[in-house]
Amino acid sequence: MAAKIFALLTCLLLAGCSFLPSILYRIDVQQGNVVTEEMVEKLKPGMTKSQVLFVLGSPLILDAFRDNRWDYVYLFREKGELIEQKRMTVFFEDDMLVNIENHLSFSKDPIKPKPANASPDAEKTQSDDTEVKKAVP
Repeated sequence: MAAKIFALLTCLLLAGCSFLPSILYRIDVQQGNVVTEEMVEKLKPGMTKSQVLFVLGSPLILDAFRDNRWDYVYLFREKGELIEQKRMTVFFEDDMLVNIENHLSFSKDPIKPKPANASPDAEKTQSDDTEVKKAVP
C-alpha cells in the first residue's frame, strides 16, 4: 500500500513541474522555409517550376489536389512563444510562374525604419536653419 501511495505522489509531483514555466528550459525553434527578399526579387513571371525550385528550394507544402500551387511557410518560436511567422504562395499555370502571394510581414517586434532625414547632411541643414531663425528677431 505504501508503495502505491509513493508512486502516486511521485507521479503527481512530476506532473506538477509542468506548471513552473520559469524553471523549464525551452529551446528556440525555426521551422519551415527561410525565404529572403533577395530570393523573392529573383522570381519573375514565366519562370518554370524547376527554376523556381532552384531559387526558393523545396516548398514546405505541396497540395495533392492542386499541382499549380506551392506554399513556403516559416515559423520562429523563442522560448515557446511565436515570434515570427511568414508565408508565401507561388502559383503556376502550364508549369510557368504566374502569381506570387507574399505574406512575409508578420513579426512580433517589427523593425522600426530610420527617419528619412537621418543623414549627417540633413542634420547639418536643420542646425543651420535653427541658427538663422535664432538670429532673426
